[in-house]
Amino acid sequence: MLRILVVLLVAGNLLLLGLHVSNASPVDPLADAPAWHMPAGAQRLQLASELPPPQPQPALRRQCFSAGPFETVPALVAAREALPAGVLALTARESEALVELGYWVSLPAATDFAAAHAVMQEVDRAGLHDVAVVGDRSGAFRVSLGYFLEEANARQRRDTARALGFAAETELQRETQPRYWLDYAYAMGMRSGALQPGERAISCAG
Repeated sequence: MLRILVVLLVAGNLLLLGLHVSNASPVDPLADAPAWHMPAGAQRLQLASELPPPQPQPALRRQCFSAGPFETVPALVAAREALPAGVLALTARESEALVELGYWVSLPAATDFAAAHAVMQEVDRAGLHDVAVVGDRSGAFRVSLGYFLEEANARQRRDTARALGFAAETELQRETQPRYWLDYAYAMGMRSGALQPGERAISCAG
């Protein structure tokens, strides 16, 4: 009986102690710490959200140029490598050009190769040499009297053949060929000196 009373007494004391601890106010470990003050002249750190938005940078003023046309890709590459340092942007582009190749003097198309060959022999006997049978763009056979870069020379050959009784014709030969260009830009003031041959200033679009 005495043992039971002792156990009850101890349990009651523990219960009272628990109630006391649960009702006690929490202790602030920094409550008694001395106040901290920022040193004079020091700047307070700002959070990223507190900083003002960055101001947009002004657009870089440019000078723009174009060089060309170049007849081949190697010529384009050589021109690109020869550009002075400091290029901001560089673009290569391709276009088409209708090129005059020269003047062809020939006789009207024959019915077939044998007929054209017979006419060629007749022309040769008449004193017009350096002639040949060739196929034209339509596939017909013609007697070619020559190919000339200068129109005056072509007319002279034509007139000589006509004087011998042959209905010679002169036709300007044209061909579409690719041409290549370089478009590039420098910062304003970075490019000085006169424009190079084939180079011109252009508007800076965009």
